[in-house]
Amino acid sequence: MVLLHHPSMVNPLSMPFKLNFSPGKPFALSNHALIRIHGVDAGAFLQAQCMNDVKQLGDGDWQYNGWLNPQGRVMALFYLVRVSIDDFCMIVPELPAEPLLASLERFKFRSKVNLSVDSSRRPSGTMLPANSGQPAFAAGADTREAMTLKISGRLADRILSIAPTAAAEDPEAMDQWHCLDMAAGWIWLSGSLQNRWTPQMLSLDRLHAFSLKKGCYPGQEIVARTHYLGKSKRQLQSVQGIGLQTDQSLSADGQEFGVVVNSNATGSFAVAVVPADAPPEPWSSASGTAVSPVTD
Repeated sequence: MVLLHHPSMVNPLSMPFKLNFSPGKPFALSNHALIRIHGVDAGAFLQAQCMNDVKQLGDGDWQYNGWLNPQGRVMALFYLVRVSIDDFCMIVPELPAEPLLASLERFKFRSKVNLSVDSSRRPSGTMLPANSGQPAFAAGADTREAMTLKISGRLADRILSIAPTAAAEDPEAMDQWHCLDMAAGWIWLSGSLQNRWTPQMLSLDRLHAFSLKKGCYPGQEIVARTHYLGKSKRQLQSVQGIGLQTDQSLSADGQEFGVVVNSNATGSFAVAVVPADAPPEPWSSASGTAVSPVTD
């Protein structure tokens, strides 16, 4: 089986350059950690803790998802895969797995669920031309030990694989993968970026990464109130410049108004949280270099 994301997604943000990748060549996603959640109460536990509707997943489905604190601020972002009714896998970009696992453990109470860092398998990425129709893997190749997630996009189609054998390191390919994640509005949330933004501030509604209808979960009241009262005044915006860095402030006319959330390796492309009514250009970074919003 091929694990498919639902609903179908195309990249909602813009990117100021073209990709240059080797189609079909796997490479290691060495900063993506795996957490396994299994047991008879695994689904109920995740439904109570995660911000997206876990009950919508069938066997072999995956979704963008995350975990919030009680104030509705994002503490972790991850792909959530349902392997079977009592077996799930979190794929967590950038954020170390152990602290997240320890935090989730505190909410198990008497639930019959086991959480563990999965070090027996390794994530890898493969990029293909957009809408190529090219099969990435032979049908029926997936098992619990080796799984594939297809991520469709406007700029490229991607395959995120989990297998016992690690792919080769390719820093340039992984940086392009990160750029595609940024263009899709999917940030890599490091420890320094936790507890700062609501899902709406990160525009995660574009990815259908949180639910307004599933019922209670940590931060749900804040998320729902923000949505129904229309109070989210910040959003994710792709930008270009020189030397852009994570957590760097953005200014206009001498006043800070936004902050860089993720950037590529060269610092030429980034995504930032900015006001929905962002000030007119020119913008500048904390280092004084020019910054421009990227639009189609």
